[in-house]
Amino acid sequence: MASVWSKSHVLLYFSRRGDVSLTLSFQTRRELLQQMVPRYRGASAAQKGALLDEIAATTGYVRRYAMWLLNHSEEGQHPPGPRRQRRYGPEVQDALFLAWQASNRICSKRLMPFLPTLIDALERHGHL
Repeated sequence: MASVWSKSHVLLYFSRRGDVSLTLSFQTRRELLQQMVPRYRGASAAQKGALLDEIAATTGYVRRYAMWLLNHSEEGQHPPGPRRQRRYGPEVQDALFLAWQASNRICSKRLMPFLPTLIDALERHGHL
């Protein structure tokens, strides 16, 4: 039996998996929310619940967060800024990751004092 997946089924599937990046872009989700604000504000409690279900399925947002966005549509919704340039290259990142793994994934606060000693030991034993 062949199953036909509509776009809404695919969106619902990916939103339940938490993979929102495959469904809608940030800008598209915000445009959708802006279109839903007047409907949401004029709706009854039961209708608001149904609208929240629809928005959560489409955008992948949690219902509580979608509710907050609909109630605070004008304030605090700025698109993310440009990404920072990376400070270290892939060689340094790989070495740091290996040192972090060798130290049993301790937090950076505890890793930093021992990093020079740990790097020397990893080089000495041929792991770097």
